[in-house]
Amino acid sequence: MTPAELERVKAQYASVELADGANLTSMATVGAIRNNSPALETRVANLEQDSLSGDTNLNSEVAVLNKINAAGVLTLRTVQDSNKLLASLLEQQTIISKQQREATANSINADIARRATLAGNLAQVTGSITNSLETFRMP
Repeated sequence: MTPAELERVKAQYASVELADGANLTSMATVGAIRNNSPALETRVANLEQDSLSGDTNLNSEVAVLNKINAAGVLTLRTVQDSNKLLASLLEQQTIISKQQREATANSINADIARRATLAGNLAQVTGSITNSLETFRMP
């Protein structure tokens, strides 16, 4: 394997390792969000039920402030989960961009190599044709 081919293989292997790591992180993030979803739904339902209750103990000034705080915490957790998902998407997109860049660079390098050897290859082909035609004899 030439040094250029070895570098290309190393870069492709690095992309695979990056993708594997990002996939594991993404799956863990989605799993954690799904795992926490029932508890979050329960908390939101409880908060809603308490907010709509006619019970005076649940509608005191302190109780209402506690509900406002609880709603703020739930909002922050939801935003945090959204940011985790966005970070996972960004990782995936970055890896895709790296792979596309490598494919484009490999294509450009292959074209450069083809053009660099074209004249020599063409001369070899036409030189052997000329020689074959000049030395051809009918039996």
